Amino acid sequence: MGIDRTSSKSLQQQIYDGYRLAIVNHSLRAGQRIPSTRTLATDLGISRIPVLNAYAQLLAEGYFESRVGAGTCV
Repeated sequence: MGIDRTSSKSLQQQIYDGYRLAIVNHSLRAGQRIPSTRTLATDLGISRIPVLNAYAQLLAEGYFESRVGAGTCV
């Protein structure tokens, strides 16, 4: 996953779109774990807030599932 700092889309929207597209295209499969919000934010070199917001939106829409102690999965 990458982000484009020159894009008119917000960081949150870019993260959301990237994961959603990967899920719809079956690049990410059901049950596959995704990086923690801290790990992804560090890897992308951004604040954790946009990552948290994108993950929350994906959880609310049913693309992600979060389990205590098991992390977040597709």
